[in-house]
Amino acid sequence: MKYYKWLLLFGVLLSYFISPYLPVSWGWENSVLEWLQVVILTFGLVLTFMWWQEARMAGDIRAARFLIWAVPLWALMIGRELSWGRVFYPSGFHPIDGPLFLPLSQLPYGAVVNPLIALIIVVWLWAVIKYDLLKMIYRLVKEHKFPVAVLVITVFAFVSAELGERYLHLQNMEEFDELFAYLGLILTAYSVKDSLRKLI
Repeated sequence: MKYYKWLLLFGVLLSYFISPYLPVSWGWENSVLEWLQVVILTFGLVLTFMWWQEARMAGDIRAARFLIWAVPLWALMIGRELSWGRVFYPSGFHPIDGPLFLPLSQLPYGAVVNPLIALIIVVWLWAVIKYDLLKMIYRLVKEHKFPVAVLVITVFAFVSAELGERYLHLQNMEEFDELFAYLGLILTAYSVKDSLRKLI
């Protein structure tokens, strides 16, 4: 794990230097980097579901509860990267900004997207409170078993992505940093899963 986190940090730092040399199209919506992010997030979702099954089969209720309630978060991130399905409804092409898509309000199911997102978040918050999921994290931190360094690098990747888009106007940097941030979330989930199963 310690080697992976430094590779993660190296990738985030490298994104600033290599982004200007990459094809502009890589930073567009529906680009190769966007779809790679979807693949990574889907991989994270599938892994988390598999880890939940392992914990459940082993009778580790604590880890199983934490993992199953992480699944909706992966699903929300996948939905966000797919622009809630807008990427499947192209409406044109801009020579600078790339593909254009229908607004959410014009999609056949557009009216139910935001209420569905709100429902998922409310149910997730209910589970966090009911099952004391934050207390599990607090205990891991207290016992020095939480992957603090990996999470800090992951947060740094998200912040770097925002800086790249909003202030540096480097769209490729944003997409690359988000990619590394999602990899960081997988590493964080893996470490938390292992740590929870080792708690007495």
